Amino acid sequence: KESIAILHSSLSDGQRYDEFRRIIKGEVRVVIGARSAIFAPLKDIGVIIIDEEHSESYKQENNPRYNTLDIATRRSFYHKCPVILGSATPTIESYARAKKGYYDYIELSKRVNEKPLPKVTIVDMKSEIKKGNSMFSSLLLDKIKDRLEKKEQVMLLLNRRGYSNYLTCQNCGYTFKCPNCDITLTYHKSSGMLRCHYCGYAQNKTDVCPSCGDDAIRQIGVGTERLEENILGVFKDAKVLRMDADTTSKKGAHHKIINEFNSGAYDILVGTQMIAKGLNFPNVTLVGVINADSSLNIPNFRSSERTFSLIDQVTGRAGRVNKEGEAIVQTFNPDHYSIVCASNHDYKTFFAKEMFIRKKLNYPPYCFITLIKISSKDFNYGIGEAKKISEFLKRSLSVATTILGPSIANILRINNNYNFQVILKYKKDDKLYKALNELLKIYEGNSKIKVEFDFNPINL
Repeated sequence: KESIAILHSSLSDGQRYDEFRRIIKGEVRVVIGARSAIFAPLKDIGVIIIDEEHSESYKQENNPRYNTLDIATRRSFYHKCPVILGSATPTIESYARAKKGYYDYIELSKRVNEKPLPKVTIVDMKSEIKKGNSMFSSLLLDKIKDRLEKKEQVMLLLNRRGYSNYLTCQNCGYTFKCPNCDITLTYHKSSGMLRCHYCGYAQNKTDVCPSCGDDAIRQIGVGTERLEENILGVFKDAKVLRMDADTTSKKGAHHKIINEFNSGAYDILVGTQMIAKGLNFPNVTLVGVINADSSLNIPNFRSSERTFSLIDQVTGRAGRVNKEGEAIVQTFNPDHYSIVCASNHDYKTFFAKEMFIRKKLNYPPYCFITLIKISSKDFNYGIGEAKKISEFLKRSLSVATTILGPSIANILRINNNYNFQVILKYKKDDKLYKALNELLKIYEGNSKIKVEFDFNPINL
């Protein structure tokens, strides 16, 4: 332990300073940590290991923007050491590089201890709705009941925190929205608050519509908090634990939840995507995916990849030790290739289908993407400057570079800033960096607008 340093965001400035000092003095041989650990001041690196390389958390979205994999590659070049990328569901880009021979590829065809992968059953929720079921299919309820009787544990994934997606008035149609962002407020029942997950705005829940004065407020959609309540309503004697951004906000809460569930003190673990990440619970024999379509409905070229990865990763939590595992995937799109392939644990077929689509539409790995983000508190000024930026790039860049936009970002207004974007798609453009540097100089010191560049963005 004395030769190991652990770096993560929960460390205080003093603790981080102490760890860095130990590293610089040569007292540390191994550094373990989250994405920022890639900057650890080791002087003679022998190997860099990026575990779960598919995780989007390796990309820092705020300034200074960086991708841990890019930094790892650069550091490995200077230190003349290998980089090992580990994942059961590698990114499309990484697997494509391996297929082309840019990476050495080692496939582990069997699970640890040679345990079989869990059997996965897809449930079409359209037919379940017709039967009168809503959140839980009949099959999932039967399987949960069976596991509880056997004293085995269950994990349920719903990748949406909160109690309900939003509140609306059935009389006049009024929807509670954030005053600072173009987004609905999420209801959190435990605190009785409506919250914006983008700017942090919060207000008390009311049962009276502020528009028409009627008391016909209805909750639309579900989150992990409501899932927890509903599962307790069905299985009243079950002990249920929830893991999401709300329950893990305090220091040490994440490890406490994992330890409590691992001890067997709880029967069911409900959570968002964080329950899919590398957890190993010997007594978990059933995993339920409540709404497999949630990530499919996001307007992003990576949505199918995210869906496949999330389903494959979370279903793999079942039956990891001595007991056989099983998973139930509930979806309104039972024939979608990402859901079918994930349920069959068939990455190679998914990769082939996804590559066909990306080639047709010219998305990575068939091109590079740079996202130019433009934001301003003045809508007209912002869209006007976005148009100027697009025209400037058309004059400055190679004709082979595709320029999309300007367009309104997925969420127009966040924290009272209006957001626009221009997307560049290119294989190679020697004029790119010169043009972007000129743009930086043009808008340097302009307080009315913010222009940022995101190379190979996670979200568009």
